[in-house]
Amino acid sequence: MSQHSKKFTRIAAFLIAFSILATGCGNASNNEAADNASSGNSQTETPSATNDPAATTTPEFEASVTEAPAPDKPAVEKETETAATAKPTAKPTAKPTAKPTAKPTNKPAATAKPTVKPAATPKPSEKPAAVKVADIIAKIKEDVELPMLFAMEGDYLKDIYGFDPSTLLSDGIFMGGMRNSSAELTVVQLMSDKDYDEVEKVLTKRAESIKKTFESYLQDQYELAENYQIIRNGHYVLLSISDDQTGVAKAFNSFFK
Repeated sequence: MSQHSKKFTRIAAFLIAFSILATGCGNASNNEAADNASSGNSQTETPSATNDPAATTTPEFEASVTEAPAPDKPAVEKETETAATAKPTAKPTAKPTAKPTAKPTNKPAATAKPTVKPAATPKPSEKPAAVKVADIIAKIKEDVELPMLFAMEGDYLKDIYGFDPSTLLSDGIFMGGMRNSSAELTVVQLMSDKDYDEVEKVLTKRAESIKKTFESYLQDQYELAENYQIIRNGHYVLLSISDDQTGVAKAFNSFFK
């Protein structure tokens, strides 16, 4: 309660007490006049004790005055307490809802990167590196009907072809026809691209030698030898003389599609 309210309450209490004292004095004087008129007694019978009860009433009003301001304090304190309790409700609801929803949505967009890399990875392994010369020879024999052939190896091969295969080739199979056949089937794998020219010369020399052998011996075999073919595909080279050169070439190239 403010100082002005307390001051106003005290003044009001004082006025009420004063009015009560005034009315008490008026009643006392009226009683004395009545007693004097009726009995004519002396002043010994009119004690001033009638004024004392009025004085005793003053503490009652003072008590009522002092007790009045007491109820005002709890009302103010309750209002301040309720006002204080209202503040925490605003803060918790605003902050937690805004932050979590914004950041996580941006990161999943980064999942687009893995889809780009697999498209670049398919580097086909070089088929020539996986092909074996023996597989090529077997495929040609399977697809094309050839006369009986024999393998040329070691010193005999060096004498017939006139070179050492180990200096130019990683692998190779050399097969020639019997006495009355000009057939030839040779497949080699080069050590390096730079070795092709030298190997081509060796294979061409061998084909020309076969032609010359049958030039005046067997005309049909000579014609087959005259139609010899040398085909290169990567590090692999084919020399063939046969009745079906197209079929031989097709079987050879089937390994490099």
